[in-house]
Amino acid sequence: MEYKTELIKIAAQETEIKEIFKILWSFNLNEAFLCAGSLRNLVWNHLANRQPNFLRNNLDLIYLNQNQSYEEFLTLQELIKLHYAKYLWNLENVYLNNLSSHQPYGKTITAALKTIPETCNAVGLNLTRQGRFQVIAPFGLADLFNFEIHPTPIFAQDPHKLAFYQQRVAWKEWTQDWKNLKVFNR
Repeated sequence: MEYKTELIKIAAQETEIKEIFKILWSFNLNEAFLCAGSLRNLVWNHLANRQPNFLRNNLDLIYLNQNQSYEEFLTLQELIKLHYAKYLWNLENVYLNNLSSHQPYGKTITAALKTIPETCNAVGLNLTRQGRFQVIAPFGLADLFNFEIHPTPIFAQDPHKLAFYQQRVAWKEWTQDWKNLKVFNR
C-alpha cells in the first residue's frame, strides 16, 4: 500500500484526530496541519501495535496566517489551551516564526516542514471540513514508515545544524520507545 494512503487510513481510524480538527475549525484554523511528533507517534505506535495517545505528548500543529499579529497569536493559543486543556497544544503560526525560534517557519506550510530537523517529522496532515485528508511530506513518507530518522537537507548540509540534529536525537531518546528505530547522520 502506498504510504500516503496508509497514513490517511491510520488517521481516519482515530476519532481523536477528528476531535482535534473540529476544535481547530471552531477557531477558524481550517488550514492547520497536525505534524512532527504527533504524526510520527501516531504512525510508529500503529506500526508497533500500540495504542495512540494524543494526551501524553505535545500536540504539534502548524498553520500560516500572514495577517495575524504576535499578540493575536498568543491570545488564540491561550484560548485554545484554556478551553481544551486535555491536550498539550503546541500551536505555531509559521509565518511569525524565524530561524532563531527553533520552530517550523516559512511562507508556506511546505517550506515550514522543510525546517524541521528530521525527515520522519517533516510531515503534515490536514483534515478539511469536507472530511478529506491532505498530506504534505516534502521528503516523502518512506523514512516515517521504515522507522528511520534522517536529517533534513538543511540540517545534513551544515555542520552546526547537523550537530544540533545529533544532540536532539540523543536528547529525545526515541530509540528507548521504539527499539527497531534506525538513526542516520545523512
